[in-house]
Amino acid sequence: MTTAVEIVTDSMEWLNRLSPGETLNADDLARGLSRLNTIIDKWSAKRAVLYKSAITSAAQTGNITLAAGSWAAIPVGTEIASVSVDGLPIDQITMTQYAELSDVTTAGSPTLWATDGLSAVYLVPVANGQTVELMHRTTATSFADTTTSYTMPPGYRAALGVSLACSLAPIINPSMLAALKMEERSAMSGIQAFQPEILDTYSYNVSGSRGNILNGWV
Repeated sequence: MTTAVEIVTDSMEWLNRLSPGETLNADDLARGLSRLNTIIDKWSAKRAVLYKSAITSAAQTGNITLAAGSWAAIPVGTEIASVSVDGLPIDQITMTQYAELSDVTTAGSPTLWATDGLSAVYLVPVANGQTVELMHRTTATSFADTTTSYTMPPGYRAALGVSLACSLAPIINPSMLAALKMEERSAMSGIQAFQPEILDTYSYNVSGSRGNILNGWV
């Protein structure tokens, strides 16, 4: 379990601004948390941050619209990892394949699904009362505060600490920047190669999928 204050402390130690065991002052902690959240946002855009699956289930008639009705809790643009109908996974097709189907209006128990990547999840046949489960990815945007504990795989605390130190070095200790950049490259290469095991009751079937720093892997 790791907190934001621990990561900021690590970064200050990298910068020789803090001795081991010394307590952060309020100004350094506030500055570090702000920069740390900027790094989390940047990593999220590059998918360097881990992702965790979430499951939303509802009885469904018709196609699915995210952020509406039973699916209101899933924001528009959310990545859909898999779809199950009455407990059984169904196959994904592309929107091109969906457009080439001769009949996408017949109702029945869906066996295929496609998404436009925004708000629509199309089911073939169209659902007429079946229980549909969407496995979707949650993403990281910021640390809520400095003291909440988050679970992350080995290497992530170190990578965040040294990346934060690189971000702060120009204003705190510019002489350390070159050495910190080398450490950052090494740390990032390790976490970007990380391949998670099963993180919850569902395994990841999509290449390159990750867990989630802020929501954890437990």
